[in-house]
Amino acid sequence: MKLALQTGASIYPAYVFGATDMLDQLTPVANDDISKSKDATIFNAIGKIMESMSRKIKGGLTLYYGRYYLPIPYNPQLTMVLGNPIHPVNNTSEMNVHGDKRTCKRVENPTNEQVEELMDRYVDALECLFEQYKVMAGYPNDKLQVI
Repeated sequence: MKLALQTGASIYPAYVFGATDMLDQLTPVANDDISKSKDATIFNAIGKIMESMSRKIKGGLTLYYGRYYLPIPYNPQLTMVLGNPIHPVNNTSEMNVHGDKRTCKRVENPTNEQVEELMDRYVDALECLFEQYKVMAGYPNDKLQVI
């Protein structure tokens, strides 16, 4: 967002429905009846090792897998939706000096408040986009979590 403010570049909110169905994430298995199987025990052990390594390097590590437990993605239906451009500085969109791209007023040294305000506008636009198209894309009960 800071870079968009500094360069005057517009931001386009976009969301891809189905992207989370392309791969599975290896996570530790809970201690219940399902976790008694051989596969669950192996996944639980690998998950605990990944958790330990993540703590040591103070960063998150995760393993993803797809078909045949390899990094080959599944083939879900993907639907991409694209929203209207968000101009970093409202009402300042204009053609650049070459006349081939729209740019906005630049802010050489944006404040944290300006960056946060632009991020809030982006998240709002993304949430609206998600809610508008989730039924059409086949995900009527999903909720968007922006962390």
